[in-house]
Amino acid sequence: MNKYVLTFIGHGDSVPALDMYLLKFIARNPDIKLTSWKQLSDHAVEQYFTSDEEEMNEDNVVEYADVDVILQRDDGYRRKRLVVFDMDSTLIYQEVIELIAGYAGVEREVKKITERAMNGELDFKQSLTQRIELLKGLPIEQLYNEIKPKLILTQGVKELCEVLRHDNVRLAVLSGGFTPFAEYIKEQLQMDYFKANTLETDEEGKLTGKTVGEIVDGEVKATTLVQLANKYEIPIDGTMMVGDGANDLPAMGVAGFGIAWNAIPKVQKLAPGKLNSKSLLDLLYIMGYSQEEINSKL
Repeated sequence: MNKYVLTFIGHGDSVPALDMYLLKFIARNPDIKLTSWKQLSDHAVEQYFTSDEEEMNEDNVVEYADVDVILQRDDGYRRKRLVVFDMDSTLIYQEVIELIAGYAGVEREVKKITERAMNGELDFKQSLTQRIELLKGLPIEQLYNEIKPKLILTQGVKELCEVLRHDNVRLAVLSGGFTPFAEYIKEQLQMDYFKANTLETDEEGKLTGKTVGEIVDGEVKATTLVQLANKYEIPIDGTMMVGDGANDLPAMGVAGFGIAWNAIPKVQKLAPGKLNSKSLLDLLYIMGYSQEEINSKL
């Protein structure tokens, strides 16, 4: 028998009664056997069960209004040792390229291209090239310093990283955004590693509308996650990717587990798991932390 766990994370102050949900879950997966359950916090509960199925996933989950339901194996890799994050709209609320675009008066045009890329309608490299071309001529060094203080960390991110660092978890940010901002966020959260795109400038320090070096797209994120796991000698099952866009899906696919954070429906459907709450600290419940344990490490 294979061991699994369902984690229920309510979007409000509590998790609604699970009796009816579990009946529906059993109806969809008749071979399972419920074992024990645990209250992780006021708004998070986990239910353990066994099944003959070798690979249960999101397709086995029944939707529950205003509650995120995450299904995963209950094994020694549930608590990850390497957690990799996207930056824009994940670790921070904003899309940095749109902040830069505001200075060039092309925010609307850039936002439209960003949305198409997030939906997977445009190849990421193509979309990045189109957006950067619109920024040509901007004095970027000055804007770097103006924009950094405007970056707003997502609720719960600081505490999440503090708990994970306490447990010696390696942390990384892999961003389709830009190096100065990814490095800044990495330093703010005391992470181990960052990778992002580098904008090319001319002799006057103005953007040329091009990038320098390798573009950090979905495939690069996936490759880098595997490289980091090897570097830190962490089994791939002990890794997790967290992001909101289509270009985060390849890394979720190679990682031990992946979470789509407040992502569009298309990305949520393809991700191994999803989280649509207000605080990224809720990620810890997916790893089996209780509120009491979280509090003890803050």
